[in-house]
Amino acid sequence: MLQRILPQEQDRREDCPAGLTSGKRGCASAEDVGAAVRIRDASFPEPFARGLEFNAPVHGAWNIVHVGMQVPECHQIYVCADNCMRGVVLTAAEMDAADRFSCVLLEEEDLYEGSLETVTIEGVADAIRRLPYRPRAVAVFLVCLHHFVGTDAAYVYSSLEKQFPDIDFMRCWMDPVMRRSGLSPEQKLKESMFRPIRSLPPERRIVCDLGDNQPLDPESELSLAIREAGFTLLQLQDCRTYDDYLRMGAADLFITRSPSGIHGVTQLAKRLGRPFLYLPPVCGEEEINAELAALREALAVIRPESARSGNMQSGSGQAGSINSGHLQSECLQAESIQSGSVQAERTQAESSHAGDLRSGNIRLEDGKEPFRRSREALARVLSLIGDTEVTIDHFATPRPLSLARLLLESGFHVTRVYLDVVAQEEKDDFDWLRDRFPDLILNATVHPGMRVLHKRENEGHMLAIGPKAAWFGGTAHFVNLVECGGLWGFTGIEKLAAQMEDAFLHEKDTRKLVPRKGFGCTCVL
Repeated sequence: MLQRILPQEQDRREDCPAGLTSGKRGCASAEDVGAAVRIRDASFPEPFARGLEFNAPVHGAWNIVHVGMQVPECHQIYVCADNCMRGVVLTAAEMDAADRFSCVLLEEEDLYEGSLETVTIEGVADAIRRLPYRPRAVAVFLVCLHHFVGTDAAYVYSSLEKQFPDIDFMRCWMDPVMRRSGLSPEQKLKESMFRPIRSLPPERRIVCDLGDNQPLDPESELSLAIREAGFTLLQLQDCRTYDDYLRMGAADLFITRSPSGIHGVTQLAKRLGRPFLYLPPVCGEEEINAELAALREALAVIRPESARSGNMQSGSGQAGSINSGHLQSECLQAESIQSGSVQAERTQAESSHAGDLRSGNIRLEDGKEPFRRSREALARVLSLIGDTEVTIDHFATPRPLSLARLLLESGFHVTRVYLDVVAQEEKDDFDWLRDRFPDLILNATVHPGMRVLHKRENEGHMLAIGPKAAWFGGTAHFVNLVECGGLWGFTGIEKLAAQMEDAFLHEKDTRKLVPRKGFGCTCVL
C-alpha cells in the first residue's frame, strides 16, 4: 500500500523537490535542460523544442502491427531492410501471429540499381504465393527507403492488384521520418484498413465504432445511448471473419473516439455517404453531455430502414443529412490535431448498479445519476490517498489535460502531466489549467534529457496514471491504462477511480509490465 501523504508532510517526503532527481552532482532539474516546463510558461501547442528524441522503454501503446492485425483474414507484408524489420517481426511473434506476417528484405544494391519497384512487386507476389492459405486482404507496408528513392507506389500496388484480383490490398506505410510532415503511419494505416469497406444496403440499425484500438466499455453512457435508441453497436473487435469486417459498410453512422482514427473514419464516411461523429473520452460534465446530445441528435434523425434505404447512396462523397454544420465543424476541428486492471472491491450497491447497467435497467434519462456516482467515486479515492502526488501521461488517455483538470477540480494533488505536444482540442483545458494551476508541470517524454532524469524503480512516492508516468516517476503504484482502455463518460470516470484506488493499495511490477507491447492485445510473454 502506498503511504498516504498529508499536506504538512509534502515538503519532507523526498530528498529532492518535485521535478528533480538526485545524482552525483546533486539535484538535476528537468526544467533546467528543457525537458519540463510549468504550464504558466508553456507554449501552445508545442511546449518543447524539437530535436533528438529519446525512446523510453515503455511500449504499452499499440504499434502498426497490433493495429493491422485487428482485420481478420488479413496478412501483413513489410518491405524494408533487416534493421527496421526487427521491431515488427518481434511484435508479430509476441502476438503469436507470425503466421499472418511476412517480410521482403531489401539489400543495398536494390537502391543503387534502381530496381526497388521490381523488387517490391516480385517480393510481395512471391510471399503471397508461398502462403499455405489465400488471404482475403494483404496489408503491404512500404518504408522510408521508398520515399528516399522516389518509388512509384501507385504502380507497385496496381501491379499487385492485377496479379491478385481476388485480394484486397491495403496501401500502408512504415515511414516514421514523415511523421512531422503529414499524417502519422497509424493514421495512414487506419485509412488504408477502411478502404476495402464498400457501401452495403442497410441490413439493420447499426452504429459502427471504428479507429479505436480498445473496444468501448459496454456499460458506458455511449453504449447505453446507442442501445436505448434501438441501434446495434458494431466494432472492429467484434469481427471474426473478413465478411464480418466488410459488413460494416451497412452502418448508418460511424463514430470514433481516437484522434488517430479521425482521418480514416472521416474518409470512409465521405466515401460511403454516411454521417460521422468524433466522440473523444473527455472528462468535463458539459463536454460529456454535449457529446451524448450530439449522438442522440444523430440517431434520432436516422429513419427506419424502409424509409431511408433509398436515401443512402453509395459513393456520393457526401455525408447524410444528419451531418449538420455543427458536426462537420467538429470533425474539421478534430482533423487539425497533429500528433493506448484490477478492480477494487465494490460495495453491494455498486455491484447492483453494474448489473442494472448491463441489463439496461438504468436509463440515461435518469438524470444526473451517472455524474453523481462518478463524483462520489472520486471523493472516496481522495479520502483514501489524501495529498499523495498524482501524475498522468499521454499514453493513458488522448486527453491528459482534460483528466488533469477533472482531478484538480476534485481536489487531487496532480503535479505533472507527461506529454510532448498539446492537442488543439485541449486548448480550453490548457488555458484553464494555466490560469488556475500555473505551477502544474508539463514534462516531455521524448526529450533526450529524460534518459537520465527519470527516477529509479520504487524511488518515487506517487500514484501514476499511465505506464510512462509510472516509469519516469519510478513508482510501482500506477494505473496501467492505455488509450483509456475503452472507458468513456461518467461511468468511465467511476471505473478509473476504482483503478486508482486499487493502484494506491497494491503495487505492480513496473519493470515487468511497462515494456510489454500493445497493452490489451494478445501477448505470449
